[in-house]
Amino acid sequence: MTKAASPAGRLRRKLAAGALALATAVGVVAGSPAYAQDAPGSLGAPPAPPAPAAAPAQLPPGGEDPMGHRNWLRAGCGWDPVQSWVQICDVWSPSMNRMIKVQVQPARQAGNAGLYLLDGLRARDDWNAWTHDAQAQRTFLWDNLTLVMPVGGQVSFYSDWQRPVNINGEVYNYQWETFLTEELPGYLQSEFGVRPDNNAIAGLSMGGSAAAALAAKHRDQFKQVSVFSGYMNPTAPGMYSMIPLAMFDQCKCDPFAMWGPPGSPDWGANDPLLLADRLRDIPMYLTAGSAIPGQYDQPDSLQAVFNTFNGVVLEGLSRGSTIAFQNTINAEPNKAKFEYRTTGIHGWPYWNDDLMSARLEQILPTLNAHAWW
Repeated sequence: MTKAASPAGRLRRKLAAGALALATAVGVVAGSPAYAQDAPGSLGAPPAPPAPAAAPAQLPPGGEDPMGHRNWLRAGCGWDPVQSWVQICDVWSPSMNRMIKVQVQPARQAGNAGLYLLDGLRARDDWNAWTHDAQAQRTFLWDNLTLVMPVGGQVSFYSDWQRPVNINGEVYNYQWETFLTEELPGYLQSEFGVRPDNNAIAGLSMGGSAAAALAAKHRDQFKQVSVFSGYMNPTAPGMYSMIPLAMFDQCKCDPFAMWGPPGSPDWGANDPLLLADRLRDIPMYLTAGSAIPGQYDQPDSLQAVFNTFNGVVLEGLSRGSTIAFQNTINAEPNKAKFEYRTTGIHGWPYWNDDLMSARLEQILPTLNAHAWW
């Protein structure tokens, strides 16, 4: 008769398996490990443009904003359950041939600045994690800028893919760079008053890498970029295999539909370290933890211990790539600020803190988005 494994033995085996998987596959560019995958929207012809929304009969969730700019729904939008005057909007993407959901919190006083917040590798199709796993809508509640939080895009690196990909039976033609830089800005300007040339962009993990690459390639749109625990050198030794394996673990799809085989030009075109020359004169705020569990890491179960171990490995990889990027960009004068926490792993509580720091250090001053009171 086989003797049942003890809890300690099971934990040792889980940690050993986790180390191998994380070092080679699943975690290299992951966001929150708890994300579920929801069914994407269906393909089809664009719907008729929605009529401008009238003022709601009821006040927005959370009550009326005395400034007035947040009290009415824009075209294609409904009130989001997260409150804080956030609207969930359907925006048609011609390049992707589908509606894209975008969570938007209008500026406090009709300001023209925007902040794009990008999600992690396991981005959901029902909300952007910045509104649930962090509290971005509360962090900027009284500020005069519009929060722009695109929904969806798991494993996409928010880039234009070379060919469509099948994810869970749905065919996606990922063209996220085109959507974020060519299609969405016009909608934001017409409905929320966001100027196309007065924006910041921020992201965590996969979204942090994407934020830096997009800022480098679209300097006319983004004036500041924040990267939290990002992977700043996708073409580094080992990453050619680690990133595709991590993507496949999440989506069970063809990862080379994104940038092509290892060494293809699109890999370098989306590598922040190789784009450093384009980022030296833009304010940057970059953070990484030490990979030592900190104040938010108090696991109280075997699963929590395993998740903490995952976060340690992920943050160690992120810190190494952030240091490599710092060494490259510091070769010449630049406007980048690096914050290395003495503790902290790959996790949302730390990124929430990072966003609050970036808000005061760079985002609001760069965009001139302080509220009047």
